[in-house]
Amino acid sequence: MNVPIEVRIECARGEILNAVEKITREQGIPAAVIDGVISSVLEEIRGQEKMELVNAFNKLRAEKDEEINALNEELQKAKAAAKKVLKQDTQETTKEDREGDADDGDRDETDH
Repeated sequence: MNVPIEVRIECARGEILNAVEKITREQGIPAAVIDGVISSVLEEIRGQEKMELVNAFNKLRAEKDEEINALNEELQKAKAAAKKVLKQDTQETTKEDREGDADDGDRDETDH
């Protein structure tokens, strides 16, 4: 079952508030001190958030690099195939030209 993100966020928020309330009560820590503790925890969470963003960016970049490398390989293969076809066409044209020149030479001799 897919629970909407809004519901999951509210559930998480409620659980965090319940945990803070429980810790405050069990540890006997006043709200002013808990504020500092939560600020410290929030700072760590923000650091994790930045790392998650960096990791997501690096993953996306690596995927795109792989795609680029695959496309470059395809391009190199296509270039090689095109060069091969061009070389074959050039050889065939040269061969036809030589054969045509030989035929012209035979005609010149018979025309005289």
